[in-house]
Amino acid sequence: MDFKTVSVADPASAPESSVPSISPKKQKELDNLKKACADFESIFVNQLFKEMRKTVHKTGVTSGSKAEEIFSDMLDQERSKKMQLGLGDMLFKQLSATIIPPKRGRYL
Repeated sequence: MDFKTVSVADPASAPESSVPSISPKKQKELDNLKKACADFESIFVNQLFKEMRKTVHKTGVTSGSKAEEIFSDMLDQERSKKMQLGLGDMLFKQLSATIIPPKRGRYL
């Protein structure tokens, strides 16, 4: 989903003519909010991986070394950056209404 221009409704479904013009200051705020939402989602997914990994039974033969633990943590961090659950997009959609308030009456 592209958030370069944001409409009051769903940005993907709005025609370009209905997208209101946004000041550069508000656009910068939206860009910062989008990055913060993506970072939050990445941290959240990383925490999910850590907790899920704790539930896996370790055999002791090939697992449990400090090097493997470091590698697994680094791998989980990279995976969490690439994996998108949609949480960041939902947060952005909800929180962007504080920067660009929705028009009342049109969508209710």
